[in-house]
Amino acid sequence: MCENGKKELKNFFKEENYLDTVEDMYCLKKDYTNIDDIYEFLNQNAKDNYKVIVYAVNEVKLGYYNFNDDKKFIFPDNNEFDEKYIIELRLFNENEEIYLRKDNDINSYNARIIKDNVDKSVTEAEKIITIDDASTLFGEKVIDKNINDNFVKLQESGRKISLIIPSEDRAKYYALVTRSYITFDEKTGQAGIGYYRYLDIRPQVK
Repeated sequence: MCENGKKELKNFFKEENYLDTVEDMYCLKKDYTNIDDIYEFLNQNAKDNYKVIVYAVNEVKLGYYNFNDDKKFIFPDNNEFDEKYIIELRLFNENEEIYLRKDNDINSYNARIIKDNVDKSVTEAEKIITIDDASTLFGEKVIDKNINDNFVKLQESGRKISLIIPSEDRAKYYALVTRSYITFDEKTGQAGIGYYRYLDIRPQVK
């Protein structure tokens, strides 16, 4: 569950007790005014390499955040995003997701970090139930000599819509893998999806 002992921490989803002991979840709100503040946050909290999805007012960008390579973002157009247009920013891999969402005041973000399987002493019976689901991304892989081998271009046949995704794997179709966390209402015993995170972008077999 989210920590409540520190003043700068807040419950991101305004709910309680929806995390089991096997996951660590940090929820906080920070004021950001430019991209340097986001980099400072990631320098403190990002400890690995991640795939990235940026949802902005004017675009959706997919790329990488390389912790081992100067802690920087890498996108297929070699341009960074414009912070003032950001709605959501997700950095994810098999073990964790760092999620930043702009607050209503536009000048601050709510941040959430989920790390899976941190406590190795937790028994299987105590672990929270998760479900992984693969959603096929639109389009098929097409050859584009203008992008490097760390990216793949997808395009729908007969349409001009295209998407460039971060992947070193070569396949015809790809999917975004999402992990959902099942929670239970203590009063009714009813199960439902309490929250979810992105896990990976992988080749999809159709």
